[in-house]
Amino acid sequence: MNSWKAVGNFTVRTGFYYLRVASIGQCWVPITQLHTSKTRLLIGGKGKDYGKEEKKLIVTQEQYFDDVKEKRKLNKKSFQEAISKYIYRESKLRRGHVEFINAAMARMDEFGVSKDLEVYKALFHVFPKGRMVSKNLWQIEMRHFPKQQDCGIDILVKMEKNSVIPDDDLGHLIVSIFGIRSHVMRRYQRMMYWMPKFKNLNPYPMPIPLPENLRELACIALRRMCPDYENKVDIYEAGDLENAIDKTFVASAQSPKQKELLGHHPPGTALFVEGGYFVWLRDKCLTYFMLRGDTPENHAVRQQQETSKEDEELLESVPYFEEKPASSIVTRPSVHEQEDGIIMALSITGTSSKDSLVSWIKFLEKSNPHLADIPVVFKLRSPDVGLAPVDDTNKGESSVATR
Repeated sequence: MNSWKAVGNFTVRTGFYYLRVASIGQCWVPITQLHTSKTRLLIGGKGKDYGKEEKKLIVTQEQYFDDVKEKRKLNKKSFQEAISKYIYRESKLRRGHVEFINAAMARMDEFGVSKDLEVYKALFHVFPKGRMVSKNLWQIEMRHFPKQQDCGIDILVKMEKNSVIPDDDLGHLIVSIFGIRSHVMRRYQRMMYWMPKFKNLNPYPMPIPLPENLRELACIALRRMCPDYENKVDIYEAGDLENAIDKTFVASAQSPKQKELLGHHPPGTALFVEGGYFVWLRDKCLTYFMLRGDTPENHAVRQQQETSKEDEELLESVPYFEEKPASSIVTRPSVHEQEDGIIMALSITGTSSKDSLVSWIKFLEKSNPHLADIPVVFKLRSPDVGLAPVDDTNKGESSVATR
């Protein structure tokens, strides 16, 4: 006696699908092809009206998110509401679930949920449970339900790009959908092995998530760029100056060693304000500037002598039985003394305008009185096009960009 189980208007019998026809009574007409993962139903092969029937059965998956967008704000709650509407409407057949998941992943950045683990779990809940589990070795190796497995792998790839580490609950969910030996599960296992290691590998970790306040972002960027542990970051308000034109914040980074180098700088030699240069904090880009001085001649000569001396030592034999010739004692240069110049200070301003940089120099004069006797030349440029003129139209632009 064969067991029959009714699913909506369909009856399932040991992997075969039949259509119940009311006018025939107890007769069963076999269907040549029926796949609940697609947005079409093929009845009796491809006839003349197949194209029309297919268009009627295709569900525009973007409509779920468009309806929510018109009624609610773009946030996590509204995104999960769109997923719940689809699951409620397609609770049995789950027609077009692959297309729905692809549409949902395309709208995640718009709703601001691309870094939320619970949302990715909700997307996996869209898959039907138990239907696509591999039952033998051939199904495992031949990628049983390849379209659905590729969709599941795409979800995991998007999680990896957004630095979202899966958990054990997501693994149990994948096992219930595709099985423990599926390709989706292999991808999940590799992510669970490598991503926690890479997460704690960075010696300069950043907060998760990054703060939205521009002042806090500027402080994080300046601390990461300055290798001196004695570096100090100060936040100033340009509005505190009497003649300030651009009233924005100014973040300045300077260490005691840089103050010492600035104090020994010759008064007649000019300093240069150079920038802007880009620094990335994950998906946020900030523009920074530096106060640089030319390298002294004796420093350049010393560097050249040390380099030539090292080359000569490589060619000479080691004098085991001879006394080593005496060498001169020189002061080791600091990390701020580079070949192309001496970095006196770094800064990030709210607008990256010339007026805000003028305010930065005035704030530096308070902690470095010697700077008032040194001429300062502004060499502002774009990182992509070289030198660029500075006008007053940049005052309203922010120094933070998002990729």
